[in-house]
Amino acid sequence: MKPIEYVTSLNKYYQSQGFPPYKWSEFETSSWTPFDKSLQESRIALISSAGVFKKDQDPFDAWAVNDLSFRQISTDTPYDSLKLHHNYFDHRDAVKDLNCVFPIQRFQELEKAGVIGSLAPIAITLGMGRLYKRTALQTETVPEIIDILQNQNSDAVFLVAA
Repeated sequence: MKPIEYVTSLNKYYQSQGFPPYKWSEFETSSWTPFDKSLQESRIALISSAGVFKKDQDPFDAWAVNDLSFRQISTDTPYDSLKLHHNYFDHRDAVKDLNCVFPIQRFQELEKAGVIGSLAPIAITLGMGRLYKRTALQTETVPEIIDILQNQNSDAVFLVAA
């Protein structure tokens, strides 16, 4: 994979502050599972790394390093009860319309129109930023999220990487 200059610049900046160099994750043994259901028969789960949370939940620490936490948001949560707290992407447009990074209303519309079978009842949000503990992410956070996805019979996941 050819390096992205943005990552090179970030690497230099964070290494100057004592962080280790970033290494791309490679998963050469990941199994490929064909998606053999129609969208109209499928339950779609939503996951976003945009730092979205409900007003009654603790916000993400926008300056955190290695924050492995996530928030569960019921997909029937009123839109005006959602907030965003994240410092690692330009979120000016997301503040105007959270659907840019957490398209909950768009998926509700797709469900109502019959484009998808259903929206999973729980969406997951993370406040990713400066995450260097990939092993901990894989062994701690991801299994918890997979349990949630499986318990709500999700067929597919729509991931928004903010």
